[in-house]
Amino acid sequence: MRIRLEDITKRYRNTIAVSNLNLDIRSGEFLVVLGSSGSGKSTALNMIAGLETPTSGCILFDELMVNQIPPGKRDVALVFQNYALYPHMKVCDNISFPLRIRKEKDIHPKVVKTAEMLGLHDLLQKYPKELSGGERQRVALARALVRNPQVFLMDEPLSNLDARLRLSARGELKKLQRDRNITTVYVTHDQTEALTLGDRIAIMDKGCLQQIGTPNEIYQKPQNIFVANFIGTPPMNMINIEPCGDCSFVSGETTFEFPTPLPVKTNCVFGIRPEKLTIVPANTPSAIEGLIEYIEYSGHETINHVKIAPNTTWYVKDTVERIKVGDLIGLKFSSDDIHWFDPITQARIEF
Repeated sequence: MRIRLEDITKRYRNTIAVSNLNLDIRSGEFLVVLGSSGSGKSTALNMIAGLETPTSGCILFDELMVNQIPPGKRDVALVFQNYALYPHMKVCDNISFPLRIRKEKDIHPKVVKTAEMLGLHDLLQKYPKELSGGERQRVALARALVRNPQVFLMDEPLSNLDARLRLSARGELKKLQRDRNITTVYVTHDQTEALTLGDRIAIMDKGCLQQIGTPNEIYQKPQNIFVANFIGTPPMNMINIEPCGDCSFVSGETTFEFPTPLPVKTNCVFGIRPEKLTIVPANTPSAIEGLIEYIEYSGHETINHVKIAPNTTWYVKDTVERIKVGDLIGLKFSSDDIHWFDPITQARIEF
């Protein structure tokens, strides 16, 4: 099912939770809505579900406007962070509940098939209190999947799981969605979930849509400074610059040499991802000099904190083992890896 949100606004008295939101969610797509607390992402999901009514704008399922259609008649399945299982019911009864209230036939075979799909067959006679967090989450997913809804809505469903379970649950969830080809809207504040799960990602901040695109588009071409800082761990390195020659610029009281002629002639914001910087010896021509302040070792990568100016520290992902805290080093980069932003509008500048 295709879902469209057209100029959706949700207002609570003097607070605008969602402002002029336009989204076109393709049939069978896994769309992740990403944002921090208070960004409006859960409110948008609740409006799609019918739990909230838009103040203005239209929500369409295919070509049908559903603004006034109650949640129970929208054929959507919801999975929340807290699982919302019935503690007095066994797993089999929790899973079958949406079928029983609809008075469907042949309930038991549907429950067994869904339970087997999620590895729950041996747990059907247990109560929620006897299950682990990961098992409870799978029961919540099974209850949502059992009636084969047209739309799957999830609000931070994996946030209560530990890191190992989240990893396996993400893979399981993506496979299920592809197998069933159900249009899915998944809300999260976790960028790793967004990048690994989403066919596309919609990033929200303060009720407004900042950018929508594939994970690669969002990461490689952030459309503004907010998205550039929000996506990526560590975040993109940025510095306000003032060109002072063909191949040099000033930031504060520090002058930097650029490896090629600058494409900008006016003040702007220079950004580069930590993995695009290479550590070289100090005094290397056209390298930005910096001091190693701190080194984070996390097994699969090393993140160096490099002070390049009195009030500016950059993150550098580089596995050079000979450097240590206190070393003076140089940073090299390709001009093709730089992101340019307007300091006033904060929008991306293309050359």
